[in-house]
Amino acid sequence: MGVMMLATLGLTQAGDYHRLNAMKNMLAVVIAAIAILVFVSGGVVAWPQAIVMIPGGALGGYAGVWIAKRVPQNVVRGFVVAVGLFLAFYIDPDWARRRRDLPSSAPLFAQAAITLEPWLHQAAAHLLDHLSDNESIDDIANYEIERFIDSVLDAADASAPHVARGRVNTMQDFRVRKAIQLMKANVCERISFDDVARSVGLSRPHFFALFKEQTNLTPNVYWNTLRMEEAVRQLQWSQEPLISVACNLGFTTQGNFSRFFRDHVGVPPTLYREAARAMA
Repeated sequence: MGVMMLATLGLTQAGDYHRLNAMKNMLAVVIAAIAILVFVSGGVVAWPQAIVMIPGGALGGYAGVWIAKRVPQNVVRGFVVAVGLFLAFYIDPDWARRRRDLPSSAPLFAQAAITLEPWLHQAAAHLLDHLSDNESIDDIANYEIERFIDSVLDAADASAPHVARGRVNTMQDFRVRKAIQLMKANVCERISFDDVARSVGLSRPHFFALFKEQTNLTPNVYWNTLRMEEAVRQLQWSQEPLISVACNLGFTTQGNFSRFFRDHVGVPPTLYREAARAMA
């Protein structure tokens, strides 16, 4: 955390790194003091271990300041940049090897340097656009990040075809078709998208992103559409009371079903049923 704070101060504040390091230490003291108050008031401090750590932390703080004053600024700056880049771009090698079906002893990067080809620049721009349009990291964003990592690894592999991973506009992926079949077959059941993704051999982020690419809808929206179609069918043609229709569609209460129906159709299910029967 200290290195990242120092890097942030270096980007936002003017001055030498010794002064910025002092500011970082002051902020660290404030953060630590707040954390101590919270943990002590919550009664979650393991005092025997804390008593051992307190003098060690104080000694390390004084020693760090003493050393920092005697280290040239260029060395401090280079260390901060190096660690910051490592933290920002670190890729778990085991995860990457599993993703690319590489043996554990195989080198992850075939080349020491990567040429920023236009297709790789486009992949980075696409990822940036997606992250800029979303306030939080969602499932699709996670998948977009994974795809960009794949693109970087492809760029380092001279034998890999350097083709941008574009979007597919027509629904032709068999995994999406299978997922839709599962949804339709279980429209009257409670469904878990984790289970659906697993049944088609995809991770949840990959499934959400691929489904959106193929249908222009998220799985949640598509699932709600199927439920609405089934709700309309049952309201029109069945004689079951609303509570039974709600239970048939996996709702725990009639009120939840009524709100769901009204939000999507614009009228309560009772009025819709009356109008549908009057027109029949």
